[in-house]
Amino acid sequence: MRRLVIVLAFCSLLGSQSVLKKVTFRFQPLISGVEDVFLAGTFNDWSGSSTPMLDEDGDGDYETTLLLRPGTYQYKFVVDGAWITDPEANAYADEGRGEPNALITVTSDLQSPVFKQGDGAVFTDHLSQKLDYFLVNPMETGLEFRTRAYLEDVETVELYYRPSGRDLQRRPFQATEDDGVFQYYRIFIDVDPDSSMYFTICFQDGDTLFYSIPEGLVPDLPEVKEWFHYGSEMLPGFQVPEWVRHGIFYQIFPERFCNGNPGNDPDFSESYYTGKTTLPTEGKLNGEFFHLVEDWYDVSGLKESPYRTDGRPDLYSFYGGDIQGVMKKLDYLKNLGITIIYFNPLNQGKSNHKYDPVDYLSIDPHFADESIFKKFVRKAHDCGIRIIVDMAFNHTGDSHFAFIDTKEKGPDSKYWHWYEWHQWPLPEDGCPTPCFYYECWWDFPLHPNLNFDLSRPNPEENDVRDIKEAEPNIEVVRYILEVARYWLGELDIDGFRLDVPNEVPFWFWDEFRQVVEQVKPDAFLIGEIWGNAMPWLGPRCFHSTMNYKYFRDPVLKFILKGWGTAEEFDQTLTTGRNLYPIQAGLSMMNLMGSHDTERVIHQANGNIKRVMMAALFSMTYPGVPHIYYGDEVGLEGGKDPDNRRTFPWNWKADEKRRQIHGFYQGMARLRHRYPALRIGDFKTVYSQKKTFAYLRQDLENIFLIVLHNNEHAEMVQLTLSDIEIQANGNIVDLLSGNKVRIEKDTINIHFSGLDGMIFKLR
Repeated sequence: MRRLVIVLAFCSLLGSQSVLKKVTFRFQPLISGVEDVFLAGTFNDWSGSSTPMLDEDGDGDYETTLLLRPGTYQYKFVVDGAWITDPEANAYADEGRGEPNALITVTSDLQSPVFKQGDGAVFTDHLSQKLDYFLVNPMETGLEFRTRAYLEDVETVELYYRPSGRDLQRRPFQATEDDGVFQYYRIFIDVDPDSSMYFTICFQDGDTLFYSIPEGLVPDLPEVKEWFHYGSEMLPGFQVPEWVRHGIFYQIFPERFCNGNPGNDPDFSESYYTGKTTLPTEGKLNGEFFHLVEDWYDVSGLKESPYRTDGRPDLYSFYGGDIQGVMKKLDYLKNLGITIIYFNPLNQGKSNHKYDPVDYLSIDPHFADESIFKKFVRKAHDCGIRIIVDMAFNHTGDSHFAFIDTKEKGPDSKYWHWYEWHQWPLPEDGCPTPCFYYECWWDFPLHPNLNFDLSRPNPEENDVRDIKEAEPNIEVVRYILEVARYWLGELDIDGFRLDVPNEVPFWFWDEFRQVVEQVKPDAFLIGEIWGNAMPWLGPRCFHSTMNYKYFRDPVLKFILKGWGTAEEFDQTLTTGRNLYPIQAGLSMMNLMGSHDTERVIHQANGNIKRVMMAALFSMTYPGVPHIYYGDEVGLEGGKDPDNRRTFPWNWKADEKRRQIHGFYQGMARLRHRYPALRIGDFKTVYSQKKTFAYLRQDLENIFLIVLHNNEHAEMVQLTLSDIEIQANGNIVDLLSGNKVRIEKDTINIHFSGLDGMIFKLR
């Protein structure tokens, strides 16, 4: 039995509706015959296809109007796939890559929209021209639809639907929660989720009506055959592997976790290290110097290299971490409560991070050979731990076998079209940065981009959704699909984390997903999307995303830094919960730090109370908690590469590290014990000043979690009149054991400062 969720897609707008301003963007192409113009910028996560600009009067000027908060935004126009800087902008920002971005400053004196129910004006700029659809919760049956409208803008939202063989039916949506800008609506209908049906959604305000159909919004009710057809090829089901939502992620940077076999430590005998492993007879070297650090605990070079004169950190140091080291620590991970290991890349590569593949189809020999890795996977599975491996398919390394062949043979290489070449041969003294000889990731010549679409230059190929509109580079596609078959089939891993997937064509992920499901139907795919990940979530792309925007960013700001208010924190979280389909939301990788960010304790300025409050929130919020190796013992670290220090296996000698570890371990046990903390309903019950309180509940248990982010002592009063409490007048904080008395549904809690509490109400 299953539940299907239908969600109207939208772009994210945060803040109070009273401060939203109308901003019109205009663009006049210099050439005729333009087919599509889109607006992309920081306001829509640089999506090159979600905000169309239209020339409705045919005068050659393309326009679109957005509602934005006051502030400064960067943007570009996307004209038939080409990214163009606005020549009429008043200011520009040099992004260090290609043409600069245009800047626009939205001021408070611009006109504000007026939202008023009953006035007949419906603001529809946030509604997509396409309906997204999702299948969730196999324990329930029926279909659930979700949509939204600007707060106080429409009077009613109705679902019109006709299941196969039944009469037309109409039912109103129920308003659920709002984020200060949008009112969210949901409806559940009890029908066979495997049946075929037609449906449309009607927005009404006064005498104005809009109906949602695949072509967009229309003012008149169309014929049923023009509605959305659930059960057709356009609306397939979307399921997320059940094991994910019940798990806890643990991210391992394999070179720095544990050295289990010194015999496979890097010796730099590979050809790509030739000439890069020795220092000058006199002086230091500011270029590549690959070397092994003998002392596991000597991480000083990750802040400032002892081998450089420019004060930069050591990017070329190795410590010998390997798979046998992880295998030796499986009991540690199991006792911590880990159920999913997420590895940074394990493929062979020149760097310590391996995002520069030499070959995707080989494990780096300094991590493990194939037999050792298979043994590790079997042991991990026996411990109840799944394995996710990072893959960067946007680019290879400059030592990849295909790229080496093209450098040597030029156009005569059979791999020549695997890359996009602008000039050849390369200069003898090496390719400069930025690179003008071939397409590469963010102009770094060490990362040449793979060429997926022979009909378009990079990055114009990335927004193409239908493979029929592309000229696929068959050899590249076959090679990458074989990677999926090898790692999932031969090595028996359980899924992939996909690096920079927004820089790979959309249509490719559909092909990749099909192969993944053929090899291992319950494999998990998660994308690295730092903004709104909605376009990449669904049955043709990924199950979930790294939840930077709607988890890490607000947690970093409110809990770890202590900035902003609980109201602002709640509004951002509300947007994220309603943006994504339920099954994807319950499977979000809720990270606080990673190999790309500063360490959690560094962000909290060393305050372990803030670290533990963030961990409490992570373990009790919808989605899957994520621990970056070492965060559970307070491992320090600033920006890359300092955030990739070796794991302090002497952590038990430090009281602060023991305290943080014990807290993480206790919260993980609590989460595993109670399903309500994993898949239960979420409801905010208090968000004022620096205090945020919420419920997680299912049919058996209700938990009240309170975060008090004020450093000073304070008394806070909570009212829970709608909750059936079975606590005999007292509730107990499961963290401290302290009792709090309930009188007439009111709880008075005394906080000493930077407190987090969790109460079991039923």
